[in-house]
Amino acid sequence: MKYALFAGCLIPAKYPSFESATRTVAAALDLTLVDLEFSCCPAPTLIKLVHYDSWLALAARNLCVAEEAGLPILSLCNGCTNTLKEANQTLKNDPDLRRKVNKVLDPWGRQFKGTTEVKPLLDVLCEDVGLDAIRERAVKPFPFRIACHYGCHFFRPPRVMYPDRLSPSLSLVPTQMDAVLAAAGMTTVQYSRRLLCCGSALGTKVNLDAANEITREKLNHMAVEEVEAIAVGCPSCFEQFDRAQPLLNRRHGLGFHMPVLYISQLLALAFGVDGENLGFDLHRVKLEPLFQRRS
Repeated sequence: MKYALFAGCLIPAKYPSFESATRTVAAALDLTLVDLEFSCCPAPTLIKLVHYDSWLALAARNLCVAEEAGLPILSLCNGCTNTLKEANQTLKNDPDLRRKVNKVLDPWGRQFKGTTEVKPLLDVLCEDVGLDAIRERAVKPFPFRIACHYGCHFFRPPRVMYPDRLSPSLSLVPTQMDAVLAAAGMTTVQYSRRLLCCGSALGTKVNLDAANEITREKLNHMAVEEVEAIAVGCPSCFEQFDRAQPLLNRRHGLGFHMPVLYISQLLALAFGVDGENLGFDLHRVKLEPLFQRRS
């Protein structure tokens, strides 16, 4: 199975260990990741709110790059996935917008055709690789109580992210991360408000204190269920949980200590990769206490 790897901006710039862990996991699962000349997705906030057509054209350019290579896109960031999926769906379904965007792309020799698919890492693991393949390769699961945080842009809005799974009688509730970690022999914990936003978008654009209060609410619910670590599939969510815990502890005299791990880091550990090679030294909430217990 071959995919065009879309790492986005934040992972290469701040969290390259997420990408290296993904490449390690991909190699173990016989996935081929191809590097193409992608640019910023761009994010599903900011420029989209200022000039939608520019946002759409920039996203379309990335889709064209994958189309020209004849590859589906594997995205490592919820925001990137959200942008690329919405742009792909919008341009396929709106001929007027498609003509408008293609006119912008034409001087660069590109035309959006709608022939590629955008998939987040979790969907590739669940649907393309399969849970049995993950079970076969898991030799050393992370033996702690893990809270899965999916993040807003993973499944919202459902009409864009998972239109084929909508039902008039059921809400769309993501389960892919729980399924993948369970297949790797790990224990995931259900907790109240598990689909609540982490607060990241509010903090980076409006009010950091208010964002951290949202994070505190989620952490409080996790603490009730004796969560020992948090799993995420988004670099912005990772940054919010990893940054907010020390701030909240200092400001309110709390004792939060729930290390945050990107999904590929957890799988790499389960596949037997030494934690020293996964960038954990750069995490604010340190994993050493858990590793000492694990050994």
